[in-house]
Amino acid sequence: MKISKILLTFSFIAGINSFAHSQVNSVILEDQEAANITVLEEPKIIYPYELIVFDERDKKEYKVLIEDPKIVEQRLKAIEKTMPMVYNESVKKYLDFFLIRRPSFSKHMMEEKDIYFPVFENALRQSGMPEELKYLALLESGLNPKAVSRSKAVGLWQFMSFTGKEMGLTINDYIDERMHIEKSTDAACKYLKQLYKRFDDWDLALASYNTGPGRIGRTMRSTGLTNYWDLHPHIHPDTRAYVPQFIALAYVMNYGHLHGIKPETKKKIMLSEKVTVDKYVDLGVLASLGQMDLQDIKKLNPHIKGNILPAMPYGYELTLPAYNIAYFNSNRASILDSASKRGELLNDINEKHNPTMLASGDGVGTSEDGTIVIGRRSAHLLPTAGSQEETEETQVKYKNITRQVKKIHKVKRGEFLNRIAMKYDVNMKDIKKWNNKRSSQVNAGENLVIYVDVKQKVKASSIAAKSSSETIKKSATYTVRPGDTLWNISQRYSGVTISDIKKWNNISGNTVKVGQIIKIKS
Repeated sequence: MKISKILLTFSFIAGINSFAHSQVNSVILEDQEAANITVLEEPKIIYPYELIVFDERDKKEYKVLIEDPKIVEQRLKAIEKTMPMVYNESVKKYLDFFLIRRPSFSKHMMEEKDIYFPVFENALRQSGMPEELKYLALLESGLNPKAVSRSKAVGLWQFMSFTGKEMGLTINDYIDERMHIEKSTDAACKYLKQLYKRFDDWDLALASYNTGPGRIGRTMRSTGLTNYWDLHPHIHPDTRAYVPQFIALAYVMNYGHLHGIKPETKKKIMLSEKVTVDKYVDLGVLASLGQMDLQDIKKLNPHIKGNILPAMPYGYELTLPAYNIAYFNSNRASILDSASKRGELLNDINEKHNPTMLASGDGVGTSEDGTIVIGRRSAHLLPTAGSQEETEETQVKYKNITRQVKKIHKVKRGEFLNRIAMKYDVNMKDIKKWNNKRSSQVNAGENLVIYVDVKQKVKASSIAAKSSSETIKKSATYTVRPGDTLWNISQRYSGVTISDIKKWNNISGNTVKVGQIIKIKS
């Protein structure tokens, strides 16, 4: 054992001497060759520079300007008000994502934000919350009120059902207020305020909005860390990306145009007015009678799941487009009276033969594609001989009638009036007449009212069948039948309005009784 130790010690010392000798030789060699060696420095990046990227989503190329990180950091500090807008590698990663990999998303958000940001800013201001929180909805839903996640979170602010109800939102078979623009925003403000009160830190409040306050609290207790960026490596990967993405989107919405990402057309909020209804309403009927586009009503009320608004104990607020609100207000009682009559047409229309029609009153129906079927008819729409099928069953039970369908055509870029007329198989002159147009010029985005003919098979004993057999010539009197309203009576007579009927018959209200004699002046 002693001999071995001596040998090992000698070998170790010899090794050190050998290493030292080689080091000396190496230094001498470096000194001799230093004069002949040129050190190559890494090329410096000159900012800003242009990068052409291809976005898989919209299959388009974008010219993106890449800026000096120091300038990006300065810009983030410039938009910092209450919430910290830090710049680090995590933020840079997602800033590159939204600028280079998903410029189409950034552009789309720039186009949509003017519709929603005023609502968000107003709610945040009234709640005493940081205005920067408005960028959270971009991250949550892409500014889509009807967004639904894989985990069944819904709306602009992506509330789960139980959280939404806790925040006071109504969720039932007809209404989901997680999709209500104003109410869901108020609920988000309320929830975020609770989270901030718990953590006293906006970054932690944001993280807990994503993953739940319980999980963030447990992670803080297990690590002993209280600062978000210290806690950042320890939280779930999805939540780890959340705050950096929020900061990156805040930057893009403020400075994206300086990087070459600009909106093509900024969408503007539709002017609207709120009305309170205290009974059942069929939106299809309301749209038809109020001379409004059903799709506009649906867009302003994304929280209404279908076309039916049930009666609420204390009434319910409905948002209507402002472009025809004066007409609606002047005929409000009669319109709502007709729109509240449910089930009367359902028993008259054979669903087997007409599966796409939804029940409504007064000879008015709404198809699944939004088409409005109304009772108005004109002389050339009267059934002709032989229009009924010759089967015995049809002669006894059913009758073919022709109705006019009111369609709203939104003019697309590059469309002309003659092509639109050909599409619907109508005359250009009629389109101009229906829309009070003097010229044939149409503009992109313009809504055109167009009436087309449709045939329906209904029970021969139904109200719809009986009313279809009448001529539209003005008669001296009309006897009110079950299901009649002032509106559908006026529609049987060309050029007659509800106001005319009320004036001719000294009617002060908006209702009529079965058997009542109505005078129609020629």
